[in-house]
Amino acid sequence: MEDILILLVITYGVSLSFGFLLQKYLKMPWMFAALFFGIILSAFGLFTSSIESESFQSLSTLGMLVLLFIIGFNLDLKEMKTLGKYIFAGTILIISSEGFLGSLLLYFGFPADVSNSFLVALITAMSFATVGEAILLPILAEFKVLKTTFGQLTLGIGTFDDIIEVLMLAALAALPTFLPKAQAQSLPNPLLILLTLGGMFLLALVLTKLGSRLKNSLRRASDVSYAPSLLILIVFFSFAALGGFLFEGLAAEGAILSGIVTRAVLPQEMLNENEKTINFLGYIFLSPIFFLSVGAKVSLTSLLLSPLLIALLLVVANTSKYLTSVLLFRKLLGAKYSLLLGVGLGVRFSTSLIVQYILFSSGYISVTLFSALIATAIIMKPVIIGIYSWGLSKGKPP
Repeated sequence: MEDILILLVITYGVSLSFGFLLQKYLKMPWMFAALFFGIILSAFGLFTSSIESESFQSLSTLGMLVLLFIIGFNLDLKEMKTLGKYIFAGTILIISSEGFLGSLLLYFGFPADVSNSFLVALITAMSFATVGEAILLPILAEFKVLKTTFGQLTLGIGTFDDIIEVLMLAALAALPTFLPKAQAQSLPNPLLILLTLGGMFLLALVLTKLGSRLKNSLRRASDVSYAPSLLILIVFFSFAALGGFLFEGLAAEGAILSGIVTRAVLPQEMLNENEKTINFLGYIFLSPIFFLSVGAKVSLTSLLLSPLLIALLLVVANTSKYLTSVLLFRKLLGAKYSLLLGVGLGVRFSTSLIVQYILFSSGYISVTLFSALIATAIIMKPVIIGIYSWGLSKGKPP
C-alpha cells in the first residue's frame, strides 16, 4: 500500500507539472501526462508490482467507469433528436467508412492481432474512428467560432458520435455471442449477457420516463442537501454492479446508463450543483490513475517491431475522414474549411481509449495492436491540434 501511495503522489505531481506543459504548449489534455508517464514506467520496469496489484487495478477500473459515467451524464438525448441532416450524414459516413476500411486492414492484414474475428476488427476500427470533441471545444471557443456553421458541425458530429461510442461498448458485451466457442469458454452464457444488457436498458428507460416525477420528489426534499450526491452514487454503483455481477464488461454499459439516468432524474439546479464534484472525481482524482494504467500496458518493443502497422493505421484513420469531410461539406464550407473540419475530427480522446483498453484487457486484441493504437493517437494529437489551430487563425470559417 505504501508503494501505491508513493506512486499516486508521483503520478499527480507529473500530471500537474508535465500536464501543464502539454496543455499550454501542445494543446493536449493534461491527463495524457499520466499516460506518457505510464509508458516510461513500463519501459524501465518501475513500480510494476504496484501497477499490477489488485488495489491499483481496482482504482484504474473505477476511473474508467467514472469517465464512462461522465459520458452518459453529458449525453443530451433531446439535442440528439434535433441534429440536422449534415451532422447525421457526416457522423454515419465518416465512422462507417473509416470503420469498414480499418476493419479490412486489420482482418486481412493482421488477423492474429484481432483474434481472427472480423467483428473484433470492426469494433477496433470504429473505436479509432470516433471523435474527441472535448479537445476541440476549447480551440473553437478560443477562436470564437463556436456559433458558426463550422463550429456547430464539429461539435454536432462529435456529440452524435457519442451514441456510436455507447453502441460500441454495448457490442463489446455481446462479443461472446458471435465469437467461436473456443474464444468464449471462460465467459458467461452469451444469452445471459444479452438478457442482462437488455434488462439494464429497460430499467434505464423506465427511470428516464419517470424523470419528471422523480425530479418533483427531489425538489420537495431540497432541504436535505446531501441527498442528490448520495443518489448519484447509488445510481452509479447500482448500474455498474448490476452489469458487473454477471460479466465485468457489462459494468461499462452500466456506468454509461447510470450517467444518462442521473441527468434524467435530477432537477437542473441539482445537476449544476453536483457537476463540479462529478468532474473532480472523474477528471482530477481518477482519470490520471486510469491513463497511467493504460500507458503502463503499452509495449515499446511492440512499437519498434510494428512501424508498418502504425503507418497503415495513420493512413486509414485520417485519409477517410479527410475525403469524407470534403465530399460532404465542400459546398457548405468550401474546400479549405471542409478539409480543416476533417483534420479536427481526426482527434481521439478517452472513449476510444476505453474501448481499446477493454478489448485488450479481455484478450480480443494483441499487445502489438493495442500499443500501435495508442501510438497513433499520441502521434497525431499534437499534429492535428497544431494544424487545426493554425487553420482557424488564418480566417473565420462560415
